[in-house]
Amino acid sequence: MRTVDPARHAARRAQILAGAAEAFAQKGYDRTTVKDICRSSGVGSGTLFHYFTDKRAIFHAVLEADRDVTLADLADLDMRDPLSAFWHVVERITQDLRDPTAGALTLAILGQLTVDPAIGEILGATDAYAQALLADLITRLQADGQADPDWDAAHAAQWVHSVIDGLYLRCMDDGFDADHELARLRLVITRMLDLRTR
Repeated sequence: MRTVDPARHAARRAQILAGAAEAFAQKGYDRTTVKDICRSSGVGSGTLFHYFTDKRAIFHAVLEADRDVTLADLADLDMRDPLSAFWHVVERITQDLRDPTAGALTLAILGQLTVDPAIGEILGATDAYAQALLADLITRLQADGQADPDWDAAHAAQWVHSVIDGLYLRCMDDGFDADHELARLRLVITRMLDLRTR
């Protein structure tokens, strides 16, 4: 009986997911075929179906992989300096905006949200965790006199997240400059929450 090398198995799975993300970004979910994913991943259909049952399972796995990496990064956050931690959370949940495929993948995701409730659950796990972290950090910043005390922290965290979501909706626009927009985002959030150093 053949034994499975876990490292090789994980690497091949990651290869398929990277290729699938590229294929979904190029054609959207509906127009992407399993053949497109195989071509983009550099694997045959037999290999692909060894790892995933169908195209929807692959799409879920692409989103789950991103969710898992993001949640692990946020869980390892150094919370000793709340202002630094706050900006780390914002940077972590906006880093995909620098990916040239972010706009196309956002469209693919939006197109599937209404027909596939699992996608909302996958994305919702990251959103809920990030918003809870932001709310906790805003509460600490308010207590330290580093943020507007009149905001309800949970409501402020929702606002921050909504502004970030707006950038994801715009990242497919012609001429979208992620670095410029992220610098403006930082300024908007700083002013909105009246963030200041001690």
